[in-house]
Amino acid sequence: MKSAQYVPHLLASCSPSTPSMEIRLTSKQTVFTTGDTLQGELVLHRINAPHDARVSIALIGRTTTTVTKTMPFPNSGSTLDYTFLQMHHIEPQETWHRHCNFPFSFVIPDALPFDPCAEHVPSGMAAPRGKGHLQLPPSVNYSLDTLCPEMCGITYSIHAKMHIGAQRLHATRQIQILPQYPEEPPRLWPEGEGSEMQMSDSTGLRMSLLGAKAGNVTVRAREAKPLYLPADQQHRSTMAPIRLDVHLDGLHVGPSFPDNCQVKVTLEAVTYFTSLPMVELPSWQSTVNGRGQLFRARVCSWKNKSMGLKWTEKADDSHTASIVVPIPVSDGMAVVPTFRHCYVAREYFARVEVALGSSKTLRVKVPVQIYNSQQC
Repeated sequence: MKSAQYVPHLLASCSPSTPSMEIRLTSKQTVFTTGDTLQGELVLHRINAPHDARVSIALIGRTTTTVTKTMPFPNSGSTLDYTFLQMHHIEPQETWHRHCNFPFSFVIPDALPFDPCAEHVPSGMAAPRGKGHLQLPPSVNYSLDTLCPEMCGITYSIHAKMHIGAQRLHATRQIQILPQYPEEPPRLWPEGEGSEMQMSDSTGLRMSLLGAKAGNVTVRAREAKPLYLPADQQHRSTMAPIRLDVHLDGLHVGPSFPDNCQVKVTLEAVTYFTSLPMVELPSWQSTVNGRGQLFRARVCSWKNKSMGLKWTEKADDSHTASIVVPIPVSDGMAVVPTFRHCYVAREYFARVEVALGSSKTLRVKVPVQIYNSQQC
């Protein structure tokens, strides 16, 4: 990105005193999204009679990551700041001539204008793949998002600099940006040993605590429907359904079938962060191999709910039933969409626990995509 653009100005009509400046936003809007216009002005206070000045105003996006695990990469264990966005406001000189207020305007883009990762990838390492590293990430930090660790963050700020003779003035104002993310195809997770997913679980069916095993019970989860949370956060979708298939087989003669089950649903947010650009989508295996770190935060959203079971007999004498469980999202919980950036990424999972009779609790884990735009 080009360096800051400086424009000389004559400053006048200000009271003689120690110079200072501040950034004011025109709108009272607290969160900006794709396509919004961010407007404001740089206001100078207590400036002496005319001086030549050079002014720079820019919208800056940065990631901060602290990876403490020993990694086979440079900079392991240190806190790193990377600037992935620099948008400079340029105004004709005559617009600001002989004024103490300098207006600025930025339009929030839907993607980064260039690849911010290329220069940070060590030689011999594969270049980042996919469009995630070109997508504008949301504002994410511990103070705004309780699901985010303190070890990483994504921040946006308006930065202003002014040179008045030998004096150097600086002003910064942080803003929140929540870009629009449309629904995307689900991520393809590896199966088998070591997989992060657990789409099914089985155990012996016991109708009472001391009762004998009456058969086998298996719970299988189907792919979860993406969860839509509008960007304005005013009209929230409250749930995305997950369908579970319950299968009974190997039943002994005459057992009484459980007519209900107890269900608990927990929404899990996983934040991945690294000290070098992620060359591929993060996975559980890549993090345990020392290629980054992850942070898990869980919110129990649906607990100890009793759901009725309607059994259907199959030709092989097995029995099946289906239940649908929701993934509620509390209005008081800040949830950013699923996103994947070079240094910070966020994904969500639903952990579902099902208990039938006195059997061991069955557990499945299902990936959930959260998006906030219905654009194709």
